[in-house]
Amino acid sequence: MPLARCAGAGAKQISSDAAGMMAEHTIALVSFILTLMVFSYVLGDLPLIGVLYRVAVYIFVGMAAAFTLVVSYEGLILPYLQDIQNTETSWTALGNSADIYIFFTALLFGLLLLLKPVRSLAWLTNSVYAVVIVVGAAVAVVGALSGTLFPLLHHTVSIPANLVADFGALLDALIIFVGVMTALFYFHYQVRATGAAGGGQSRLARGFRHAGKVFIVTALGAIYASTLLTSLTILSERISFLFQFGVA
Repeated sequence: MPLARCAGAGAKQISSDAAGMMAEHTIALVSFILTLMVFSYVLGDLPLIGVLYRVAVYIFVGMAAAFTLVVSYEGLILPYLQDIQNTETSWTALGNSADIYIFFTALLFGLLLLLKPVRSLAWLTNSVYAVVIVVGAAVAVVGALSGTLFPLLHHTVSIPANLVADFGALLDALIIFVGVMTALFYFHYQVRATGAAGGGQSRLARGFRHAGKVFIVTALGAIYASTLLTSLTILSERISFLFQFGVA
């Protein structure tokens, strides 16, 4: 009997390992097919090839929307529902009154968004959209200033410790400083009046704008090249992954 039980347990373990291996093979094959469908965008909008890219994008958008919905439900809605159903807690046990106001305000905004099909109440939905857009823009501006612009300016004006002894460090600091200043100046559109003919920028200002354009285009080209390199790396990793499973 013990030998029979051991044999049965071993068979179950083998079948479980086989099922896991089959699942890994299936996931690898599906991911490789989806990768090829995304890369089909390079071939253009052909009668059949162009549909593959759109199908892959639709799958990605649907899965992203489903993931966002699940995370929102489990991280925001479900905790409130659990606290409501729990007899040991009440609304006052959730915290101060601000928590209650925030929850009911979010619930009210969600209900107002559902009134979008009603044309007579469209102004309420548009008001909610306006609040969301304004708050989102404010958060984005604050994040861009505190997380990107201010650290960039700080590192631009900061002097490395080995700046005097190392010519390479000095050159890097000068390039960064000139690149940042000219890139910011590129978005400066102030002109000087030149009489009845209108206004124009000085040669120095135009030179700064052209230099800023060069740095901006260089940065965009580097980002685009990095995106292509990342995509090719993912594709080669998928291909090697499939070959490894095929050999195994």
